Amino acid sequence: MSGRSRSACSPIQTADGDLMEIVQFAANLMAVATDKGFRLRHSPVWQFPAVAPSLHQRGDVEVTRQMLAAAIYAGYRVNQKDDGSTETPPEGSLLRYIYSLANMYHTTHSTVLVQRRAEERLREGGHDLGAARSRQVVEEEEGHDLLALRDLAAFGVRAEEFVERFQPKGARALAVLYQRICESEQPIGVFGYVYVLERLALFSTAESIAEVERLIPKGIKATRCMRVHSSIGSDTQHVEEFFHFIASLDVADRAAIIRAAFDTSCIVHADHDDYPGDAVMCQALVELGADYLFSDRV
Repeated sequence: MSGRSRSACSPIQTADGDLMEIVQFAANLMAVATDKGFRLRHSPVWQFPAVAPSLHQRGDVEVTRQMLAAAIYAGYRVNQKDDGSTETPPEGSLLRYIYSLANMYHTTHSTVLVQRRAEERLREGGHDLGAARSRQVVEEEEGHDLLALRDLAAFGVRAEEFVERFQPKGARALAVLYQRICESEQPIGVFGYVYVLERLALFSTAESIAEVERLIPKGIKATRCMRVHSSIGSDTQHVEEFFHFIASLDVADRAAIIRAAFDTSCIVHADHDDYPGDAVMCQALVELGADYLFSDRV
């Protein structure tokens, strides 16, 4: 497959002799990364010629770390408003958290399904290292969708009916992208998608999880999925392993993963807030078994 072809490139260094790599994410957006940091170049399209990825044949873990950070930040920048501001997330509430469990379910559910397909495609293309990594992701993530269902069930909700009824726009958009990357000529890009979701999960800390748990009635344990996908769960180790894995790949593979990471970040940071409103949520939860929590509000 084309993802296994090698692209020749001349070594690039800064004036100080540091390794430097360049990837163009869009017609007017480019990232330059070294082992010490990254910067984005954002110019009008007519001032920005198309640039082929300039990556070293032998990947460097620290440069890879910075380039992936650049991919995430570039996706965030794309979604900024013209005045430089971004959408302000709505204040947390118990109802919104319960709705977010549907997002967690659909995202974690698609991970295993797509990675199994990616393993198949990579192995067919002779990419045994990538196929083995896909198998590892499946083993690490399998059953995590059930954690979201258990969190919903903890509220007394008929969980499977809930996630069938609520399929958040953001989760749907991510699933479409994930599948498209998997079925592309460079299925190795699926690791860019997985990396972004696991890296951003690290923003869930012990403190932020405690804030969510203060919203939940006493006696109910409903943060299993969030805890696993957080800085106090397994994702910290997974992210570090990804840097070493991606850096070990050839130029074409690394470029595909970095661009997929940018595409994923663009979707993650887009405004996908389709929360249906408290009244709709209360009614749905009453209908699905949690009337003891919300019947007085309907």
